[in-house]
Amino acid sequence: MKGINTKTFANKKSNSCTKKLNIPSNDIDYKLVFIIFVGILVRVLEFGNMPYGFNQDEAFAGYEAFSLLKYGVDSHGYPNPCYFVSWGSGMNVLESYLAIPFMALFGCSVITLRLPQLILACISIPVFYLLLKRVFGRTTALWGTAILAVCPWHIMLSRWGLESNLAPSLLLIGLYFLLLGTDNSKFFVLSAVFYGIALYSYAITWVIVPLTIFLCGYYLLIIDRKIQIKYVLIACFVLLLFAAPLILFLLVNKNIIPEIVTPFLSVPKMLEMRAAEISLKNLISPNAYYNFFNIFINQTDNLIWNSTDQFGMFYKISLPFIFIGIAVLVTKAIKSIKDKCFSYDMFVLLAAISSFLGCVAISNLNINKSNSFHFYTLIFLCVGINQTVKLFSNPNLVKKAIVCAYTVMFVFFCSFYFGNYQNTIASDFRYGVGEAIEYAKEQQFELVYVDSSVYHSQVLFFDQTPNDVYRSTVKYNNYPSAYLNAKEFSNYVFTSNYSVLDKTGAYIIRSDMANTFESNGYNVKYFDNYAVAVYNG
Repeated sequence: MKGINTKTFANKKSNSCTKKLNIPSNDIDYKLVFIIFVGILVRVLEFGNMPYGFNQDEAFAGYEAFSLLKYGVDSHGYPNPCYFVSWGSGMNVLESYLAIPFMALFGCSVITLRLPQLILACISIPVFYLLLKRVFGRTTALWGTAILAVCPWHIMLSRWGLESNLAPSLLLIGLYFLLLGTDNSKFFVLSAVFYGIALYSYAITWVIVPLTIFLCGYYLLIIDRKIQIKYVLIACFVLLLFAAPLILFLLVNKNIIPEIVTPFLSVPKMLEMRAAEISLKNLISPNAYYNFFNIFINQTDNLIWNSTDQFGMFYKISLPFIFIGIAVLVTKAIKSIKDKCFSYDMFVLLAAISSFLGCVAISNLNINKSNSFHFYTLIFLCVGINQTVKLFSNPNLVKKAIVCAYTVMFVFFCSFYFGNYQNTIASDFRYGVGEAIEYAKEQQFELVYVDSSVYHSQVLFFDQTPNDVYRSTVKYNNYPSAYLNAKEFSNYVFTSNYSVLDKTGAYIIRSDMANTFESNGYNVKYFDNYAVAVYNG
């Protein structure tokens, strides 16, 4: 019969249990447009300038992108690696590869390195709405999109370029197409593409993606959901194609095969593998579960670049709604199992369980390491809010109270983030060091001493050190190591010893040390938290 694939898992009864699909309307949803506008505005306002400074991992991702663009190899000389050696134990490559087109067009800068994070974060707002609308309906979708738009975790994530923070948006898009695939199997292929790309954003996705696909696929199988095998096989092939270099990477770094270096693709050997950071033993460790729920409940990990103690990841008033949402989803999922019906709720819950198990398997968990779970927390939150509103006899009054509460907190968060927060993050992200390095480069000093508080990746990025110069001159304090610490390269020497000053060289120092240099006859030029000192002799 035309249009019907006979090679399917089919059961007509299962289709009758599925909720009716949401049919798109041609009417403009002005509430949604306003919410998305606010969400994008708060992410692009002062983008590139805030957060102050430039994190060391951002800097290395930026230098890798610059080096690949200009020299065709990464900082360790590998052409097109599937994983960077970088610090010694590696870095995910996706942030750098996505930044290359922007650097080619607009030059190597903080903005061009951070742009991929911003773009994906902004895309995730309407995708989150579409996912929620399909699963829970328009009302819950509006709640979820509004909460995401003003969510401190997602706002902070979107504004700087930590490579692992690309994972949440890609996993969200992958899940959305996976959901669409349950009604039209062609979308499984798109899901495989985005899940495949996600593998290069953060190593924990190597666990979460296959686990999500396995659990959701097994659920579709036992519930006899109608699926076209042709597209399932294509999707599996596509995902395997994306995963192949990383499978080779694991084989190389388990010493099963030698490293692979070709002009098109490199599979490098790390100086040291951090394999112990992800362990199945953690799944039976009470401490691992404690660490997860400590972050989940307190909404902070005391790392200022991930969250703030004052507001938390999703605002502190959200916790009761989150637990209500979990209860609602679990109840619906159990009912669907009893009725032997396909349920979007169960599908989402299985994906959340996959992420939860992946997070628990991580040692020394923090917010960015558990970032694959946070969109599920937002799903629980908006479901909980919607359910709470339904419990009251005057739902409109409750809606207004909730909207008012989150609006007030959002205003206070923005006031804090664009205000005092920047003065605090400036120290952690070494605000001013970029300008100091660029100034020292312009002056063409033969020798530049760099304060040991500065990471060598930051010097590489702002100096735009030629790749061959770096590799031929670099000396490390701790080679080989999982976290390499450069002693010197090119004309830069890293130091913390100022007992004897070299009057022939320039110094990049912390601004709070300037008085010492000025009293010793040095001219000092200030760049916020850093300065350049040159002897006036």
